[in-house]
Amino acid sequence: MNIKAATEKKEIKIGPDLITIEPVKGDKNLFRIWVNNAFKGYVIRKGEEYSMTGENKIHTLIYARIIDCIKNGLCA
Repeated sequence: MNIKAATEKKEIKIGPDLITIEPVKGDKNLFRIWVNNAFKGYVIRKGEEYSMTGENKIHTLIYARIIDCIKNGLCA
């Protein structure tokens, strides 16, 4: 039997939006970002700096909440 551990993910509700932050297995500095079950890109942590990859734009307040979650250790 092949059993895989579930990836720890954090969900944040902001107004009508459900934000899911999911650490990428094997990389503690890379997080997948989903908004309302739609993939929006990755957040990369480099020291104290964070950047978003991908073509999809997200609202600055949502981005700020994502970064706050990661910085405070709630999403890692």
